[in-house]
Amino acid sequence: MLSSSHIDSPLVSVIIPCYNHGAYLQEAFESVWSQAYPSIEIIVVDDGSTDNTREVAASTKGVKYIYQKNQGLSAARNTGVRHSEGELLVFLDADDWLLPDAINLNVHYLLQNEQLAFVSGGHDKVFVDEGIVKEEVYEVPSEHYFHLLQGNYIGMHATVMYRRWVFEEFAYDTSLKACEDYDLYLRITRKYPVLHHTGKIAAYRLHTANMSGNIPFMLATALQVLDRQQKNIQSAVEQEALDRGHAVWKNYYCDELYRKLISKKATATPGTLSMLVKHKPVLGLKYMLKSLLHA
Repeated sequence: MLSSSHIDSPLVSVIIPCYNHGAYLQEAFESVWSQAYPSIEIIVVDDGSTDNTREVAASTKGVKYIYQKNQGLSAARNTGVRHSEGELLVFLDADDWLLPDAINLNVHYLLQNEQLAFVSGGHDKVFVDEGIVKEEVYEVPSEHYFHLLQGNYIGMHATVMYRRWVFEEFAYDTSLKACEDYDLYLRITRKYPVLHHTGKIAAYRLHTANMSGNIPFMLATALQVLDRQQKNIQSAVEQEALDRGHAVWKNYYCDELYRKLISKKATATPGTLSMLVKHKPVLGLKYMLKSLLHA
């Protein structure tokens, strides 16, 4: 709920972009309202939804509702920034939720160091179909740009709390239809200090509607984001990290695709098979041999 700001409690804007996820909004709201932190505003940016998003958000007291024609996640987040008033900003996807004391924890770290552009923490991955929760917590005490070149250790955007001034210089790239958060982290950490801690901040719901289910598209976009950093590489060590990042993303998504193909949770198409053959030919061959044996 929105309340007056305090010298030790700067206003936090929780921006919730929503595209046809109205069914999840109330749970997201509850996770924000349950925070012990005293100074929070909630902004829902409806990115052209055709479900009950407007009905839920516009009728909820204490929620600022903004509608725009469908432009994608990056544009919705940028719109949320423009309509927010907080000194600190959090982006919570409509189908995810904050864990208890998340806001207090991240504010605590930011108030300890005025130089930080953002702070991030751990999260839970909630696999809806499997009924499994997996904890994602990593220790990254320093050299954040170097580590991000090798993969997105943050992993979930709601774990990040930004200072408002960040968005006076940066914005989400609306040309990216995925990995826009990863792109933003890299651009910020190339220039400014950040902090990552092991406290858990949010829960990331994985279900059939997630964009992350389109594995060839996600891999292509992750590699595109990394390629953009080539011009910013300043040492042989950073170049090695960038090269390692390409390998890490290829291995991660090829292993994930192979697992889904074997378990019948993904369909073998020319696109998925060509991805395996191109980036991890051993897995591509292994899958084709298995398919022939079971034909």
